[in-house]
Amino acid sequence: MALWTALKSARRSRWRLVADWVLAAAGLGVAVWQLTPTLATTDDLGARLASLRWGWLGMGVASGMASLAAYGELQRLLLVSGGNRLRSTTVQAVNFVGNAIAQSVPSAGATAGVAYTVAALRRRGVDTGLSLWATTVAAILSASLLLAAAPFALAFDGLLGWWPATGLACAITLLTGAAGWLIDRPASLAWVSRQTVAIARHLPIGRLRRWAAAGSQATGRIFARIARLRPRSREWAWFAAVAAVSWVLDLWTLACCGLAAAESVPWPALIVGFLAVQASIGIQLTPNGAGPAETALLATLTAGGLAAPTAAIAVLLYRCASWLLPTAAGWLTFLAVSHHDR
Repeated sequence: MALWTALKSARRSRWRLVADWVLAAAGLGVAVWQLTPTLATTDDLGARLASLRWGWLGMGVASGMASLAAYGELQRLLLVSGGNRLRSTTVQAVNFVGNAIAQSVPSAGATAGVAYTVAALRRRGVDTGLSLWATTVAAILSASLLLAAAPFALAFDGLLGWWPATGLACAITLLTGAAGWLIDRPASLAWVSRQTVAIARHLPIGRLRRWAAAGSQATGRIFARIARLRPRSREWAWFAAVAAVSWVLDLWTLACCGLAAAESVPWPALIVGFLAVQASIGIQLTPNGAGPAETALLATLTAGGLAAPTAAIAVLLYRCASWLLPTAAGWLTFLAVSHHDR
């Protein structure tokens, strides 16, 4: 079963697992500690919640789901470029479940989410090399686009000059392009394959010669398959455009949640707060950055001029629209897919 494969790939020692859940509980505790006092000082919280602009909130929820769907479409396009044409609904189901696992499991959530996605695609007829390539490239491309845009966002907020921001963005773009060029070279992939197996042979399980030989052959076949994947420049541009749409929709989700609680939002602070949330998620200390993400976003919005109670409500709405609801949809999808498979 794909989920079992994902959990086995993320398996750790008992103490590490305990530490992960302690970190997750601590992160949630920090979030509650930061938001509760602010909400407690709000006069007539019920009336404030009742006066939310529900049209903006509904748009934010829809945008959060659309952002995740755009990421799934990116994975589908990568699969198509490799010669596999799974139905969009199938890829989206795998995408939603993989996201739910990644955003629910502490510390190793991203690893478990990738493992589930690769295993689920394999069960649906996609070979290991293509499924691994599509999943990895989607993640790297999305992260690279956000890193390249981050300096301009900081310049927009006045935290960085425009020229340094341009230089930093160009450097990130060049590094990403160089890494992509190296990965696209068959010789580089063969070298990575040999080094991976060489390192694995020093591990206890790798001392079994039969396993080492089989691992070397399997890894070589996977990398040989990846080396044959050569999307054209026009396809890469389309991949980047879809990844950018996913980020824009996610940012729009935050803006809609802010506008649901306030008449206007401080856009520079909103963008910086969005970057802070994504950085907290990327660190992977807690599920979806719970704790640091809420703290950073609340501090950024209040520093940008938004009233503390309004900012706290906007933070709660955004985290529900971009994290809790898509995660719940992913687990419901998993239950539906499991029932269908049985």
